[in-house]
Amino acid sequence: MPLPEKSEKPKTGVMPAAYHKQRLERLAPRYRLKRRGDEVIGAIKKYRGGDALRILDIGAADGLMLSRIKKEFPGFECSGLEYSPELIAACQDKEIKLAQGDAHCLPFADNSFDVVIATAIIEHLDRPLEMLDQAYRVLKKGGIIILTTPNPFFEKIADYLNQFEKDIHQETFTLGKLKNYLAKSRFQVLAAKRFMISPIGLPQEKIIEKILIFFKLDFILLNQLAVGKK
Repeated sequence: MPLPEKSEKPKTGVMPAAYHKQRLERLAPRYRLKRRGDEVIGAIKKYRGGDALRILDIGAADGLMLSRIKKEFPGFECSGLEYSPELIAACQDKEIKLAQGDAHCLPFADNSFDVVIATAIIEHLDRPLEMLDQAYRVLKKGGIIILTTPNPFFEKIADYLNQFEKDIHQETFTLGKLKNYLAKSRFQVLAAKRFMISPIGLPQEKIIEKILIFFKLDFILLNQLAVGKK
């Protein structure tokens, strides 16, 4: 299959260069990045595993999450796609590869990757199904996609408190909607759950979350994860 032609539509929700500094210095963005990374690494270990996998991070920003994955799995080949040249320039890790491009038309060949990651990006896209279709195309058979997105209830509160400044979200996603979108793009849904009780972290947070999930009170958790398999 030939690579898709580049999209002509304008991009929305592209983060400014200052986003890199925020992720390093501000408590809430730094903690959100850490928790998303925890969930992604856990999902890779549980649903894919392997010693020499190829990973693609769609919307890799400054590459901080991809760098953490590379440290956790030194044998993995870690590549990222980011639309902002400024954020790509902020990446200092020579062990990962970042390319500039559009999430709606991935500049990679079919069946190229074992794992595709798309954390905190699907809510920014005006055509999210196109991104999921592209992820399916570039994944090898048996490969997985890992998505995260904010809980819509938390997103309303955060937006009211101006926590998403310049962070334009096009669409909100419940767990049901995430699973539906994965199914529309031919993925088998392996997991769908909520996580993260605090935007800045709490002692024993993960234990508290397990208790909330057990008692079906996880609707108050702030973030969501879904995993699909090709």
